[in-house]
Amino acid sequence: MSEGDLSTLQLLVDWLREVLNVWNITAIAVLLFFLGTPVLLVLAAWVVASSYFVVEFPLTNVGIAANDSIKNFIFLAVPLFVITGDFLTEGGISRRLIAFSRSCVGFMHGATAATAMFSCGLFAAISGSNAATAATMGRLLGPEMVERGVSPGLSGAIIAAGGTVGVIIPPSVIFLIYGVTMEVPSVDLFIGGMIPGLLMVIALLGSAVVLTGKVERGVGLRNLSARQIARSALTAWAGFVAIGVIFFGIYWGYFSPTEAAGVVAIYCFIVGSVPALGGRLRLRQIPGIMLNSARLAGLLVPLVVFSIQFQQVSSVMGLPVAIQDFLGGLGENYGTTVLIAVMMLLILLVGAITESVAVVLILGPILAPVAESIGIDPIHWGVVFVVGTTIGFITPPYGLNLFVVSGVLRINYDLIIRQIFKLLIPLMIVWIIVTATPWLSLVLLGD
Repeated sequence: MSEGDLSTLQLLVDWLREVLNVWNITAIAVLLFFLGTPVLLVLAAWVVASSYFVVEFPLTNVGIAANDSIKNFIFLAVPLFVITGDFLTEGGISRRLIAFSRSCVGFMHGATAATAMFSCGLFAAISGSNAATAATMGRLLGPEMVERGVSPGLSGAIIAAGGTVGVIIPPSVIFLIYGVTMEVPSVDLFIGGMIPGLLMVIALLGSAVVLTGKVERGVGLRNLSARQIARSALTAWAGFVAIGVIFFGIYWGYFSPTEAAGVVAIYCFIVGSVPALGGRLRLRQIPGIMLNSARLAGLLVPLVVFSIQFQQVSSVMGLPVAIQDFLGGLGENYGTTVLIAVMMLLILLVGAITESVAVVLILGPILAPVAESIGIDPIHWGVVFVVGTTIGFITPPYGLNLFVVSGVLRINYDLIIRQIFKLLIPLMIVWIIVTATPWLSLVLLGD
């Protein structure tokens, strides 16, 4: 055997060893996931093992990449929006927004569930977080729904579904992360998400009325009072000012998203802590609120770090290119409609088994170039992508909102899963409409 043949054989052996290592590492990671290991640990184990055994990155790269990954000013908005949500709730502003919502939709069948959906939209316009929206509405309206005769499982499912609008109606933590990852202006994503977010609220409100209307009968339009709406709106002035500060501040360029998060957090703290303004926030509650925000940031940042390193390692392996080539071939053979449907299915499947931030950081860089190659506007695709990840918040088995509501309302997780599919259907319909109608995402941008 010649020296050239030996060299070729050695390359083949090395390649086979690399392939086997990848499959073995991936199989172990999947096994750990299904055994209940947290997603963060599974991702970290895969990154470290693949770096060492497959692509031969020095392990010091893990620390260097981790340090570089979090040096982004925009990530400060995440804990700030979490703090804002807590200030809204503890300061009594959330209750006043709920009272306004009730005055607007309280005449309907299923009034309590309808109020929850309306309130989710208002709360989302300040907090920017799906989990905070679901947890707050769960605490304030979940027990009332059960008292009105709605089953615990359905009550939990309605609240969990309502929380999904928390990251579509601006401001949005996920839009921030997507914008940073894909180098798309977060402000444009915020504006692009307004109409789709409103459509989600309308669809969920209608579904809530249909699902709970037989249990809680409405009082009719004769009890709809413009005077009561105006009175409750004046009472909830602090919440509307917060929404205006965020919306107009970002839209007119006075604040970056991170600066807006800081301004509205300070505003909600001041308003929520001054008794003369109706505030209920006490100074002794501040350390707990700060700790809660730090705890969430402590969970999120490592996930961001290892998701970015997953991108690096998988890029060296050629996985993103292989997936893009496959999707490109799919589009050429079966058309763009099939290609878009497959990408949407991929977002939904991955979102159902892992956290939304990981979906954005891992799938975003893979799917965005494919979408752009078939002529989809980057802002429109960003909105479509994030709407899909929000549906993952309530898609079993992972569904973050399902766990949040289960814990807040102390309802068995299985009871919520049995009811959640009734809320998934209207959200899927809205997602398809948003995907098929770019105008909904782009009209407010003037495109």
